[in-house]
Amino acid sequence: MLTLSRAQNVLSRTISIDIKNKQLSQVLKSISEQGKFNFSYNSDLIPGDSLVTFSSSSKSLRQTLDALLSGNYQYKETGDYVIIQRPVREKYNYITGQVFDSETGKEADYASVYSKQQFISTLTDESGFFKLRLKDKNFPLTLTISKIGYADTSIVINVPHDSGMKIIIYPKAIDLDPLIVKYSEGGNSWLARLFVSSKLRLQSRNIRKFFVSLPYQVSLTPGLSTHGKLSSQVTNKFSLNIYGGYTAGVNGVELAGLFNISKKNVRYFQAAGVFNSVAGQLKGVQLAGLYNQILDSLQGVQLSGFGNVINKHLKGAQVSGIFNKVSGNINGVQVSGVANIVNGEMHGGQVSGLFNKSLKTMHGFQLSGGLNLANENLSGPQISGIGNISEKETSGLQLAGLFNYARNLKGVQIGVVNLADSSSGYSFGLLNIVKNGKGTISVYGNELLPLNIAWKSGSKKLYNIFTVGSYVGGSRAYSFGFGIGREFKINKNLTLNTEITDQNIYLGTWKNLPVLYRFQTGLNIKLSKSLSLSAGPAFSMFYSEQKEFRSNYQSFSDKGFMRFKMRQNGYAWLGWQGGLSWNYGSIF
Repeated sequence: MLTLSRAQNVLSRTISIDIKNKQLSQVLKSISEQGKFNFSYNSDLIPGDSLVTFSSSSKSLRQTLDALLSGNYQYKETGDYVIIQRPVREKYNYITGQVFDSETGKEADYASVYSKQQFISTLTDESGFFKLRLKDKNFPLTLTISKIGYADTSIVINVPHDSGMKIIIYPKAIDLDPLIVKYSEGGNSWLARLFVSSKLRLQSRNIRKFFVSLPYQVSLTPGLSTHGKLSSQVTNKFSLNIYGGYTAGVNGVELAGLFNISKKNVRYFQAAGVFNSVAGQLKGVQLAGLYNQILDSLQGVQLSGFGNVINKHLKGAQVSGIFNKVSGNINGVQVSGVANIVNGEMHGGQVSGLFNKSLKTMHGFQLSGGLNLANENLSGPQISGIGNISEKETSGLQLAGLFNYARNLKGVQIGVVNLADSSSGYSFGLLNIVKNGKGTISVYGNELLPLNIAWKSGSKKLYNIFTVGSYVGGSRAYSFGFGIGREFKINKNLTLNTEITDQNIYLGTWKNLPVLYRFQTGLNIKLSKSLSLSAGPAFSMFYSEQKEFRSNYQSFSDKGFMRFKMRQNGYAWLGWQGGLSWNYGSIF
């Protein structure tokens, strides 16, 4: 009687057999016909004419052949053929076996089998088989079997003849903290997935509870190490990776020609020609020719030619040629050739060639050649070649070559254009606009020109004035200028303005335009919510190099009161101004 189950792997198929006094060649032929595959072997190797009596129930084809042929052969699958060969004489001693799930009875594939005593390990294959090469023959020997979702199982092998054993492992429901899983194995790093084999990362995930500290290790690549495939479970005091290494961590110095990948923490010093990746914390210095990555936090310094990334917090410094990023908080400084980003709070500074960004409260400074952005409150200076943006409260200095924006300004802005939603600070620039500040259009007359229009924009503490004026009667004159002013609140309906303007006067020629410096005050009486009446005295200083004035244009030789000469071509006098203002901003 012969029955053979179907399975993808021929040698793993379950077979039941019961024969009496049959030739061995006939038995092999019956097995192959039943399983729809072929045996291939040398007839001089197997005694096909010998009669065998054999009975076996629910064993794998591999186990059945071992028993039928007395275990003196090895098997190899190629297509529809199972090749039977004389085993190669081994230079080393091995332990073999098969691992099964206790509940389903199925083979446990890709389970880790290792010895803590001899520091050796392997993975089971798709059929649950393993072959573990021993370093020595010291017995008894304890083997541990680990697999994600299963309880660790340990067995003791007392004699060297324990081979072809059957090992049962038991499922175990466990609740894992997702952050611990992510950072303890280090396999979630895209660098680990790219440079470490899937089997090595799988074994690292299987063996979650076994870690040791050793003095040193040397590796060629991940897995080719003095610690073998258990290198990811070892923290070393000194680690040398010719091309690259995959270790549990470092408590001293780690050097690599290309890369270092550490599953846990690193202390003191790590350097690589291309990149470093640390899944835990780093305390010390990390150097890379291209890129540094820390999935937890850094206390120390990162230096790289291209970029540095920290997934949690930084206490120290990041310096890179292109960019730096910290997802948590910073106590320290970021310096880069292009961009710096911090997603948490910052106590320190950012210096970049192009762009700085802080997403939460910042106590420190931002310095860039391009743009600075602070998404939360900022206490400290923002200095940039192009612009500064602060999305919340700004206490400090914003200095930019082009523009500044602050939602709530409590400091100082200096730029060509300064913008704010509200301000209790000062803005210095060509154009200052405060959304909830001062916005006024005034129409007024004075002793020089009967019609003047001024636009006043900014805050009550400091606002800009753009003004134009004209006299279109018999003696024409035109003025245009810029100034600053401040508003003082007296009571609900009464304010006092003090203003200084610098105006050019057109008197028939654009050559050597006369200049008028004017200081004036005005008492504003609120007539309605948006309309006010203003009037007050003024002091003017007029300077002109024009010797002759065109007909129909004024000479300004008889304006004002108490007129006196200040210097050659210069005069000063007292004057007045008065008019109406439309207040479209919040001035009271």
